[in-house]
Amino acid sequence: MKVLVEFIGYAVRKIGKKWLWVELAEGETLHHVLSRLASTLDAGAVESLKAALSRGELRIAVNGRIVDSLDSNLSNGDKILVFPIAAGG
Repeated sequence: MKVLVEFIGYAVRKIGKKWLWVELAEGETLHHVLSRLASTLDAGAVESLKAALSRGELRIAVNGRIVDSLDSNLSNGDKILVFPIAAGG
């Protein structure tokens, strides 16, 4: 199955792409998506992305719904959005 991963804001600068398709097996999760990114993108950029996620600087939404766990199961055609927390001043 394939899922679409889109990046917004400084997540684009971290990864160097606005979007990409990721190939997964049935039953795989967001953890698996991050592993696949590490095999196709710069390892340092993916580690930076993971660190920003763990610090709460970036969030993930699947099909428009924010998820709090990387254990979320995915389905063919899901749209995953990685975006920064909005702040104003």
